[in-house]
Amino acid sequence: MLNVANLQAGYDETTILRDVSIKVEKGKIIAVLGRNGVGKTTLMKTLMGLLKPSAGDVVWRNHSVKGLRPEQRAKKGIGYVPQGRDIFSTLTVEENLLLGLEALQKKPKKDVIPSHVFELFPVLHEMLQRKGGDLSGGQQQQLAIARALVGNPELLLLDEPMEGIQPSIVQLIERVIIKIAREQGVGIVLVEHNVDLALACSDFFYILDHGRIVAQGDSKNVNLEAIQKHLVV
Repeated sequence: MLNVANLQAGYDETTILRDVSIKVEKGKIIAVLGRNGVGKTTLMKTLMGLLKPSAGDVVWRNHSVKGLRPEQRAKKGIGYVPQGRDIFSTLTVEENLLLGLEALQKKPKKDVIPSHVFELFPVLHEMLQRKGGDLSGGQQQQLAIARALVGNPELLLLDEPMEGIQPSIVQLIERVIIKIAREQGVGIVLVEHNVDLALACSDFFYILDHGRIVAQGDSKNVNLEAIQKHLVV
């Protein structure tokens, strides 16, 4: 599905990512691990088109999307939930979710939120008329993920989706991630600070350090001692 080859990207004159290559297959969860400041969010922004790479390529379904804007990538089936949720606090839950329809290649004649979104996140159905800003942090994260799912993505980029939320919601989001990958065939790139959680729900992992991939492998057969040096501050 997604092939990232020799990617180099950064901000202004500062290069953050150097020669990064990753692959994401249909229905597989890929964890991207690493200490703070090593380039994880930069990678996600580059995959979504918020940053332009200075070298390398991003190939989605056998076509380069390197020159496409974020909204164009969204219409090609790439969903993105940024760190910090980025919901619209003054809009209702329903209005936030309806915005997700903009990512569809063919917008439906009638604006209807897919029922499976509420099956995954029942609390959102109860709060349709609540303002996004009135929700708890865990509820806002559910809303952010649900809004991305409304666009029916084939690839979902999740940047720290479990950050700063209560354990019960972390478990719910973990279940949702696994469910949509296994049952709907959605490929997922998961940036997560909690190494144990990320490895438990992913199929494959990459570790970034100083903007480079320094380790990778099967999440179920990882030697934690061997990779710990790249993860401990």
